[in-house]
Amino acid sequence: MADVQILRPSAGGVPSNYTLPDAAELRLKAVYAEFTDNGAGSDWLPTVTILSDSGDVIARADDQDVKVTAGDDANVTWFPRVRRRRAAVTTDTRCKLLGSGNGTDTITITLTGAVPADGVLQVVLMQATIGNALDTGSTVTSKAVAGWVWPATAAAQPLIGEIRETVSGSGPATTSQALSVARPCTAGDLLAGDTITITYSTVFPLLFRTCGLVIWQRAFYESIKQFGTVTYSNGDDHPGAGASLTRLSWDDDFGPGTAIADRDALVISALGAYPAVAGASAFVGSKIGEIASGSVSVAAFCYGAKVSEAFDPGGTWPAGAIQLVGNYQTVYPRTFSSAI
Repeated sequence: MADVQILRPSAGGVPSNYTLPDAAELRLKAVYAEFTDNGAGSDWLPTVTILSDSGDVIARADDQDVKVTAGDDANVTWFPRVRRRRAAVTTDTRCKLLGSGNGTDTITITLTGAVPADGVLQVVLMQATIGNALDTGSTVTSKAVAGWVWPATAAAQPLIGEIRETVSGSGPATTSQALSVARPCTAGDLLAGDTITITYSTVFPLLFRTCGLVIWQRAFYESIKQFGTVTYSNGDDHPGAGASLTRLSWDDDFGPGTAIADRDALVISALGAYPAVAGASAFVGSKIGEIASGSVSVAAFCYGAKVSEAFDPGGTWPAGAIQLVGNYQTVYPRTFSSAI
């Protein structure tokens, strides 16, 4: 027997009911309804409810992902065994941006939020000496933050190692570098409004520009080894190690399997560009923060890597730069402690 449409063209208040005649048999294939502003005082869900002849509910169809804002109209169709696909999760709660800023040979970043839980703080940095490529000794010299104990040596600490680029395809001679400084943290030991100040050594302070992101990680203050050793200098740079100025890929430049953690790891990567290019996108992981409002830019990404899983910590930019630099670190993740 051919399908027959049941039409209720007249408008009415919500809820609107349809009573199945005694002589009819219903095999429901789809329901369509047009909702106009119903005066709701809060957001609401379009719903179809099917009752038996006793008045008991035998089926109810709604979707928590299809919420209508109070006062809005909606045209809705229900199909059996079909629902709207939930949007992909684009954030990683194991990493959180706490502040960002620009600087010269000194950068001061004001936190916009408190340290949420015990873990690791990474200050992910990008620097450039614009107009002189001989400033290759420039690096962080002091991390003077009241109450902090900063590492004096790398040891097994989860620092993103320094990676430098001195080859300029165009523009003035420039040397740029990506890196991080890190320390363990406890919940609330820094609050919104507190500042972090970092100073660089440079022989050309008037040419020096930097930017940085403060990232909290739900991790222990310990690096995870790769291929049996703690790795700090597994960085990539263009045009020195590759020609592209929109794509920085470890797989392209060094071959697949370059980045592999020896156990389950929380990976943080720093992708920097000179001049500043916004919109960096990583091959793996979630973007935690990006700053591209000054002379240089940096983006930080967070990724959970399984033991012995090969991953490419690089990414792409929507527009070309003059220099690209990137590096990453594998950190020992916290599983149960300090949940937020």
